[in-house]
Amino acid sequence: MTQLPSEDRESAFKHFAPLVAGLPEDALEPWHYDAEILRVNTQRAFDALAPFLQATAKKMGHIDIAEIRELPRLGLALAFADTRVFVAASAQEIKTYQARQRPKRKLAIQQLVVLNEMGLLRDSSKVEAIIPGKGAVDEAQDGVACVAVFHDNAAALAGKHPFDDAWLAGLAEDSNWLLDQLKISGAKVDKQPKSAEALVRDQLFTEIVRRYGQGRKVAVEHWGWKRVDEHYPSLFARVVAPP
Repeated sequence: MTQLPSEDRESAFKHFAPLVAGLPEDALEPWHYDAEILRVNTQRAFDALAPFLQATAKKMGHIDIAEIRELPRLGLALAFADTRVFVAASAQEIKTYQARQRPKRKLAIQQLVVLNEMGLLRDSSKVEAIIPGKGAVDEAQDGVACVAVFHDNAAALAGKHPFDDAWLAGLAEDSNWLLDQLKISGAKVDKQPKSAEALVRDQLFTEIVRRYGQGRKVAVEHWGWKRVDEHYPSLFARVVAPP
């Protein structure tokens, strides 16, 4: 029997996140997995045990059967939690964004300098503040600042520059993305505390590992140690075994 989850991923997350919030950070399982693979395997594990879980009382020794029945929902919660965790882009991705943002930034600055010299901007100091500085982070900040100046002077600059709303929005989007990704010079990744989003994901993962282990004990009771791997999938299995 296959369990059809009664909740979507976000609802499952909202249900389980408070339940695992008390798990201390130093007791959490290290995370370096694919959440979707784990989600699929929690469902496979439940499917394998479902006939026995239906006929089993609420407790089997010290094992809480209800916890095992919740494995698919817990897998949904983990998959949702993982999407909330910020993942640093690759160097190549950053280069791709920079190659698109830098020419726009240059044109925007040049245009603002001209408009400023023509006396069309309300506050010339904002343009003057953009020009100094160097480095990747400064370039990204420049893009955001340039768009802000154009927006602040929209009425006065209407029809006096070649950039439409879509062009400015693209510069702002790329610049903000780069700011999120780039590390300020001297910052070290290993000094960064774990984010709240990563913490709750790891708490959910740790709870899945515990419950999955309980499920395996039930599987051993029915198939024995020698045959358990034929029926109860590994939590980390990347290849779905044939039926």
